[in-house]
Amino acid sequence: MKCPKCGRELKTGQLYCENCGQEIQIVPDYDPLDELLIGQVDSENKTPDAKKHDGTMSGGSVVKDGKEKHVELSGSREGRKKGEALPAPEKKRFRFRKRWVLVPAALFMCVAVFCLSYLWTTRENSYSYQLRRGKSLTESGNYEEAVSYLEKAQALQADTEGTDTEPLEYLARAYAHTGEEKLAADCMESAIRAEDDARGESGTLLELYLEYMEILNLTGQTEQIAEVIEGCPYADIQTELLPYRIEKPVCDVPEGTYSYYLRLELSAEYGTIYYTLDGTKPTEESTSYERPIELHEEGEVLLSAIAVNEKGMVSDPLVLVYKLEFQEDY
Repeated sequence: MKCPKCGRELKTGQLYCENCGQEIQIVPDYDPLDELLIGQVDSENKTPDAKKHDGTMSGGSVVKDGKEKHVELSGSREGRKKGEALPAPEKKRFRFRKRWVLVPAALFMCVAVFCLSYLWTTRENSYSYQLRRGKSLTESGNYEEAVSYLEKAQALQADTEGTDTEPLEYLARAYAHTGEEKLAADCMESAIRAEDDARGESGTLLELYLEYMEILNLTGQTEQIAEVIEGCPYADIQTELLPYRIEKPVCDVPEGTYSYYLRLELSAEYGTIYYTLDGTKPTEESTSYERPIELHEEGEVLLSAIAVNEKGMVSDPLVLVYKLEFQEDY
């Protein structure tokens, strides 16, 4: 082998010319046997589709006679015309992919619906939730809406034989503001009985009795206060309740028609008396009773009087009609 640059004879395996320093590139000898073996291996690896094209297929191309030629396969997406139906294998793959999208979505929806249903059912049957919601609505003044939650809470507690009186207390307040005076009083009586039967703690019972007094005053049932106080079996609680006692005033002269002057004396066991003589409803701004009322003029007089105790509770009004008709020789 000679150097291609200076022509000097080179030794076998020499990589550089010793004369001119030229790099020598060694080219392996051509071996026909190697070429034959490579051809046999390529022939065995050909796919049936590639053999139809008399070449080697690579993706969407075919190598034939040493040249690469792009061929559009009938089953490929690129070779399919717009609007042409998918081949069967493509349809299967499409349905398979679609199924894997829809199945997880359906499962997610089912789980979401189940969770929401569970939460709703749990909340509807939760005593604490119903009570908490009812209390919140009562304190915000939404009494009508609060009633439904508090009634549900009380029913749930009754099913479990609970002794919490809080639902009854708030229910009484809600009833009192929705015109259900009798139901409000019944709730407080039930709360007092439940507390007395369960624990009998005078401190808690006193709070319930005081709440009962306020409910009776709010609903205009002050005539029941004396009865409630007298029915209380605990002397210490009775003493605490006495300032709440209120009764409407009484008059020593019955109503009717008279032919002489009248002198009316009013009295009330508890509280201050306020009255009017023209039929209007008396308030704490009306005339305070301090001395007997004298009627000297003919005509009709409509006496209306109330008593207000130290707790600010107002009694039922006393209403009496007096008619004075004097004789001429009187």
